[in-house]
Amino acid sequence: MNHIQTKHKDSRLLRFCVALGVLIVATMVSGCFENYGRLKHNDEVTRAFQTYQVEPDYKYYYYGRTNMPYAIVGIDRAYYMQSTVWREVDRDTEQFKKMIFWVWDDVYVPFYLSGAHITDPGGKKVGIWYSGIWYAAIRFEEDNRIVVMPDMPFLGGPTR
Repeated sequence: MNHIQTKHKDSRLLRFCVALGVLIVATMVSGCFENYGRLKHNDEVTRAFQTYQVEPDYKYYYYGRTNMPYAIVGIDRAYYMQSTVWREVDRDTEQFKKMIFWVWDDVYVPFYLSGAHITDPGGKKVGIWYSGIWYAAIRFEEDNRIVVMPDMPFLGGPTR
């Protein structure tokens, strides 16, 4: 084999290895996200919370203190949240209205209070979100359990 043939063979092997590596990484990454939903920010959801006209058929939960929660979510009753940090709250109470009014927003962070649809991995709407925190991981587990993990770097959570 001469020098040119060896170099050409090495180049093909390198391209094959790179393509195989990309395929393996893509497969691993896609597997990591298969059970995750997302937040789709929506002005109508924001208005629904601010006017206390939220979806009546959802179960509502808050994260944080009752006098200043970090986030409020409404989840379709076909799903449930089993969590030690999210607490259920009845939407037909004065407490719920006060919680919406006092939802935390930080003057030092360039985000404002925003509503969002919570969607499952297939894009189906399964809930609503209201918070000054714009990002959260939404994991769907067996038996229709939803785990909502807000991005809260100011409390030692993931960084932006």
